Amino acid sequence: MSSPDHAIVPSAFRGGLPCSFIASDGTKAKLVADVTASQAGSGTQPRLIGGSSIIDLTVTSTDAAAKEVIVWYGTVYTTAGGATGTLSTTISSIVRASGSFITDGWVPGDLAMMFAPAVRGSAIAAGANDGILGIVTAVSATALSVNGSPFSATTVAATTRICRMAHGFRAAIPALSGSSAAVPNVTLLNNGNDASLLKYEKKLGADDVVALSMGSAVSALPAYISVEAVLALY
Repeated sequence: MSSPDHAIVPSAFRGGLPCSFIASDGTKAKLVADVTASQAGSGTQPRLIGGSSIIDLTVTSTDAAAKEVIVWYGTVYTTAGGATGTLSTTISSIVRASGSFITDGWVPGDLAMMFAPAVRGSAIAAGANDGILGIVTAVSATALSVNGSPFSATTVAATTRICRMAHGFRAAIPALSGSSAAVPNVTLLNNGNDASLLKYEKKLGADDVVALSMGSAVSALPAYISVEAVLALY
């Protein structure tokens, strides 16, 4: 029987990564919940062991047209930096100078997305390939080959994460959801399109992320679709 001193309970609550989609974003994904690493040895209070639960995830739309969002679940498998050496992309691959994608756990058939680091309170410029889906077709120690040519050829910024993703579900976003008194905003937890038995929160490990993308681009400005998550931190 565990005592309160050793119970795994939320230590803090915070907003996730509020984000909005506009027409120029197209169907690129954006993070709404980032990794929550352990801070037990840092001297910070409360002493977080890592991981979180999404206890609220809502979408508001000013778009006069109905849209759909896609929910993606992911885990960080590779981080650009010391272990990878220089990490770069061609239009159809991700290439590293050192280390091994095989050792990191990548296999053909994986869905990969890259995301720049998210630092609360400071802006980090997203890379050209952030949030673009790559379907892995071949894996070698130094390269992930992907289907088609989804990427721009570029050098990837250090600490960018390559996440192994899973397509969660699509959800309808009625026109003017939450921005019209007649149409409520949309909650993505307890969504009828989600077949999960646990519908009232989404539990994330220390290296897990959640991202959203649009099924089709938002209408022209000033239309936008805004997403906000609330996290319980462990």
